Amino acid sequence: MNISDPKYLEHLRDLPTGYLLGLMTDHEDGDNESVAWVLRERGMPQEEIERRVTRSKSSNWPRPHVFWKAARWLTILNAIIVAYFNLTGLYRLLHDDHAFIGALIFLTLGSVAFGFYLGFKLTTHVYMGEKTRLHCGFPFQVGFVDLETGKELTKDKAMMNIAMVLNALTGISLSLFPLVFIYTLMA
Repeated sequence: MNISDPKYLEHLRDLPTGYLLGLMTDHEDGDNESVAWVLRERGMPQEEIERRVTRSKSSNWPRPHVFWKAARWLTILNAIIVAYFNLTGLYRLLHDDHAFIGALIFLTLGSVAFGFYLGFKLTTHVYMGEKTRLHCGFPFQVGFVDLETGKELTKDKAMMNIAMVLNALTGISLSLFPLVFIYTLMA
């Protein structure tokens, strides 16, 4: 029990209620007393805490980290397929004598800029990627926060930069898709 450890309690206070309840649900051998203490500080009665944890344990739905893992792989697969579609569509755009080629190239550059911004937002996205970890960076992680200890773990600089580039490319791929799709329909 770490109720007497103010640093650990401060770490728990920074976490959203859903993560705290998930921590109690997934780890029966963990420090559930400290987690319950923080939830009671937020005004949640002990009966409500026990009811919600019991409901989560008996639910037939997978835990949120399972959905996030599936979403990561689905996003990666979609980004690869869409990137191929975008490359072939942009190749046709550059080699076509379409009346709106200038406007389409201008819109493409705008989509690329927005894709970089979207990739930055994906890199800073925090979600529950594992039972005991918050992941930072979607779909490619740049770091983790251990929910049990509160320690932040980042990848080494080279791997972090590669993950950031891949997140940016994912953002560019997804932002270019509507434009390339419209061009394909027009051609």
